[in-house]
Amino acid sequence: MENVARLYTHNKGQTREEILKTFAELGYKTECKVLNTADYGVPQIRSRIIFIGTHLNSKILFPKAEFTKENYRTIKDALGDLPILNSGESSSIPNHVAMKHSEQMLRKMSYVKDGGTKEDIPANLRPQKGDARKYIRYDSHKPSVCVTGDMRKIFHYSQNRALTVRELARIQSFPDDFIFEGSSISQQQQVGNSVPPLFAGILAECVEEMLENA
Repeated sequence: MENVARLYTHNKGQTREEILKTFAELGYKTECKVLNTADYGVPQIRSRIIFIGTHLNSKILFPKAEFTKENYRTIKDALGDLPILNSGESSSIPNHVAMKHSEQMLRKMSYVKDGGTKEDIPANLRPQKGDARKYIRYDSHKPSVCVTGDMRKIFHYSQNRALTVRELARIQSFPDDFIFEGSSISQQQQVGNSVPPLFAGILAECVEEMLENA
């Protein structure tokens, strides 16, 4: 079972304990940990609580971190080879289509440096309210911030636009031949709500090892 990291401490930990108790009543020995996908090669800081349970006589296994802050995969590692796009442009690569921004938005984002925030925007243009995670530019030297279903006001580290669905999918570790269908916002939501395939595969290997040793 996977969920957002704050579930671990929600209601002073009582929610977590209730879930563990429910699994126990169903006959499962269950443990949980908060894991960060960047520790496993995903170019994104995405912390999630992971519950692993078994009704077999086997030790519960969680994956060991393979990366550290010193060698995390960066967003530039993931996106650097994709074609450059301006606002509203598209490419031959599936889902690599740039959102068309207003002139006002393009002007605002032009002030934000690599890794910068809305504080880089002149005060007379700067949004005064809203989520602090908006109107920022990805830092090319770091993993991405957590991908969600709406990333329209977080800007490419070097191009004046939001990321394309293909770029968001790469940050989630999807291969380029995995095609997303539907409207643009639906595609973003599909990407943002998913478990990164690379991370899911690593968890599956732990479960496989548990089954082999049962």
